[in-house]
Amino acid sequence: MIELDFEPALRQELIAIPEVHNRVYPLDAPEATKHNGVPYIIYSSSEGLRDKTITEGYLSSKEVRGEINVIAEKYSEMKAIAKKVIAILLSFPGRQIGSAGPYIDDLTYEMPVELYEAQAALHRCPIEFSVFYKED
Repeated sequence: MIELDFEPALRQELIAIPEVHNRVYPLDAPEATKHNGVPYIIYSSSEGLRDKTITEGYLSSKEVRGEINVIAEKYSEMKAIAKKVIAILLSFPGRQIGSAGPYIDDLTYEMPVELYEAQAALHRCPIEFSVFYKED
């Protein structure tokens, strides 16, 4: 079985949230979704930063930081979906994510922020997190 990179595995986890169905996008949502497809989730992450020791150099373990944004028309809907996203994130440590993603050793997250985007008339909740895992 081929191991998925972190982002595709994260997406697999997030599309399991019934309210967003398959509306989970990297960096930005398609224009049609922004007007007719709420609620939806936008995520971002990086390649991460590998751990390094003086004797061994760079290791296969690393930290990957990311952000998940929950977007919804109703405040209550945004809150409910954000709660589900946090529950999914908290389930990561000690298991492989997605169907063939990395095995997550640890996770930390920042306090979610709740925002109202007046121009779009949408509620948004960004959730910043870090995961720690080893690449094979």
